Amino acid sequence: MGNPSTLLVVQDLLISKKFYIDVLGLILVEEYEDSLKLKNGSHNVFMFGGAMEAANYKHGFNSNSSLVLTVRNLDEKIEELKSKGVVFVHKSPHENRWGRYAAFKDPSGIVNELMEFFT
Repeated sequence: MGNPSTLLVVQDLLISKKFYIDVLGLILVEEYEDSLKLKNGSHNVFMFGGAMEAANYKHGFNSNSSLVLTVRNLDEKIEELKSKGVVFVHKSPHENRWGRYAAFKDPSGIVNELMEFFT
């Protein structure tokens, strides 16, 4: 198997393009009328336009896929994204065995995470 990629189906491709590129810093690789190919490091993110907002669910308790973006300083990145209007699911970062994380919603309601690994 090759390098895994992520597929996101978003409600509004233009709004999502702006969010993922301008706010999160992903790189646009290819663009078509109905889809985008973005890159975060060596990870591909394929994005297609859909008709519905993401299903509302209790993050961390209901099964769902998330794009996990690693950061060096979680607290600084949270403040930066909040200043750009990003809505976070958690009031403060949480921890698991690998590090600290904070979940946020994209314009379609898709929940993604920032992750700062323990060193």
